[in-house]
Amino acid sequence: MPRPSFAELRNELLSSGISPRQVYRAVTEINEHFEDLVDAGLEDGRDRHDAQKFAVDALGDLKDISAAMREQPELKSWAWHHPKLALLVYPLACIAALPAVPLVAGARNAAELARWAACLLVGGFLTAFLFLLLQLTISPI
Repeated sequence: MPRPSFAELRNELLSSGISPRQVYRAVTEINEHFEDLVDAGLEDGRDRHDAQKFAVDALGDLKDISAAMREQPELKSWAWHHPKLALLVYPLACIAALPAVPLVAGARNAAELARWAACLLVGGFLTAFLFLLLQLTISPI
């Protein structure tokens, strides 16, 4: 007996406007409850297949759990409660986060960036030296 698809439950709840924090909490609790039911079935002397079937039957249909959660407006995200405000806040938050992207990428790739910076510095000095040499050879003293 395959285990229930908690990923489908998570996707269904997220697409119906339930807050991601609430979805994470609910899916984690249901998964833990399923594992507890499987362990209880194994302790009763069932084999793994029968214990999972027992757990699936005891847990019930995940669509019923999803429907019960969708009916509770307090579980909905703030964007579901205020969609016009979310249309303004989400793009502004993305624009505000854009300057942090190079910093995060830089922190993850510090060694590579140090090599690039050293190469740019050496290249800049070499170019400046060549321009100075060219200027000295062209201009009369």
